[in-house]
Amino acid sequence: MKRLSLTRDTVGTVARGHPWVYREGVRGSAAVGEPVELVDDRGKRVAWGLFDQGPVAVRVLGRDPEPIPALLQRRLARASQLRGFFGEETNAWRACNGEGDGLGGLVVDRYGSIAVLRLYSRVWERHLDAVCDAVRALGWAECGYRRLGVGTVDGRAGGEVLWGAAPPEVLEVREHGMRLLVRVEKGQKTGLFLDQREHRRLVRGWAAGRSVLNLFAYNGGFSVAAALGGARRVVSVDRAPEAIEDARAIFRLNGLDPDRHGFEVADVFGWSGAPAELVVVDPPSLAHAQEADAAARKAYRDLHRRVGPLALHLLATSSCTARLAWERWEEAVREGLKGEGSWQRLHVGAEPIDHPTSFAHPEARYLKFLLLGRLDGAAGANRPGGVDRGSGTG
Repeated sequence: MKRLSLTRDTVGTVARGHPWVYREGVRGSAAVGEPVELVDDRGKRVAWGLFDQGPVAVRVLGRDPEPIPALLQRRLARASQLRGFFGEETNAWRACNGEGDGLGGLVVDRYGSIAVLRLYSRVWERHLDAVCDAVRALGWAECGYRRLGVGTVDGRAGGEVLWGAAPPEVLEVREHGMRLLVRVEKGQKTGLFLDQREHRRLVRGWAAGRSVLNLFAYNGGFSVAAALGGARRVVSVDRAPEAIEDARAIFRLNGLDPDRHGFEVADVFGWSGAPAELVVVDPPSLAHAQEADAAARKAYRDLHRRVGPLALHLLATSSCTARLAWERWEEAVREGLKGEGSWQRLHVGAEPIDHPTSFAHPEARYLKFLLLGRLDGAAGANRPGGVDRGSGTG
């Protein structure tokens, strides 16, 4: 195994368990995916990992080297054991969450008997056969499908079958008894926003008897959850016509009449409509790596200034960006809602249990969720007229 030297100011971070070594933190190079030993300036081993391209030079895998196939089998089996709490009412979850499961850059999502793999680092392309063997050894994956579309890794759209028969264009999964449709080739992420599972269940519990507005609805996961929870009427807004059609189909799949609810194809930032007693806003990331922190905060502040008047009683708001720390994001939400009455936190949420993160890797904490309630009970008193709203992933 090739030995690479860490810079002095990088040794401590790696020794404490951070899974990345940045380019400027290591001396030397290797082939992409090649195992390397990381040593300090005295030649003492600190860790080992796989050499990568781009800003992250090494994906750290631990302190003591072991064969990649054995490592994959052991860590994926452990990850599977930690997901053993899902019962028959749920058959879709994240089976491997990259760095959080000790396999940085590797994501495996389970949709029934189908495993969808996504590589966020090229290091795993060299070991793809071993990855497939380890996933198959879990015992549930009759089909393995690789979802493409990560620009720095594959730069291609669509996907490819790794083993078994090709998955159907649309497949059905269960989430807490709710039936959902997944498009593993063309849907967002690997087909479904699995990380919002528990928040959809929360909204279902709060929706009874209320009117609900779901902005950035995608294929209506929050919408159907609200309808199954007894919402009087649910309006779903998203700019993607295909997603809205899938939302209608998911309503029918769950025995709900879509004609009793509203479905609108529109960009939320250019759409205005009636307020609702419960508003769900789950946009795509409004912050990007090249933006300053202030610009990111402004984007979320402006969004909540727009949607605040629409929430008569409750606002469920979320962010999927790691660009803003929790405190900064909540500050932007609070500033955006300033002038829209007094609010209380009813629930604070983050990544679900199948999306573990490492204490040594705070960058992985990305998901933020707040359920807010009005203390004054009246929305829009200071803001006449319609409101723009966004579109997005939902």
